Amino acid sequence: MSIPAAVFEEMRAVCRDAWARGLLSGFNGNVSRRLDGRTCCITRSGAAKGFLRPEDLCAVDIASGRVLEGAAPSSELGMHLEIYRHCPATRGVVHTHPRHLLALSLRVREENLLHMPLFEAAAQRARMGVAAAFPPGTVELAQAVGAQARAHEAVWMARHGLCCHGADLLTPLGLTEELDHLAAVQLLARWTGEEELKS
Repeated sequence: MSIPAAVFEEMRAVCRDAWARGLLSGFNGNVSRRLDGRTCCITRSGAAKGFLRPEDLCAVDIASGRVLEGAAPSSELGMHLEIYRHCPATRGVVHTHPRHLLALSLRVREENLLHMPLFEAAAQRARMGVAAAFPPGTVELAQAVGAQARAHEAVWMARHGLCCHGADLLTPLGLTEELDHLAAVQLLARWTGEEELKS
């Protein structure tokens, strides 16, 4: 099979935007796009997302995980496949390492991420589930993210990063940016989430 040029352009633009916005850096993160009911396309292992090339993509069978075309896929392939298997409406997955969310996770307890007295914070927190801390690329992490993705558009992976999914690629990219923006606000305000509990 051949990965459509339009799909590459869509993935290239999203990866470039995520890189430009500081949501991923260097070679980290990964992005995938459902091609049809049976296959998806994902960035290869070690691809520089800010400068994606056609050869940086590979096509994979969703049910089996077998590579149909291209180089070795991202080590987080299992996580993407779990989301596609459990969320039939999902057509795009964006996994990033947003700097503000990561920094905030080192400052506050997991349950207090984005826990602020702001209307936007409450609305966005409701869209984000939390997966326990499992090593990147493991079956355990993939399954934990897949389980959370059934009820949430975003999944925070403890000690790791963020995974968002949606009906296209722009939706999870936008959600990623909104969540990281709120994390920046919480860091600037030095709000731990404990203050609200005491009031």
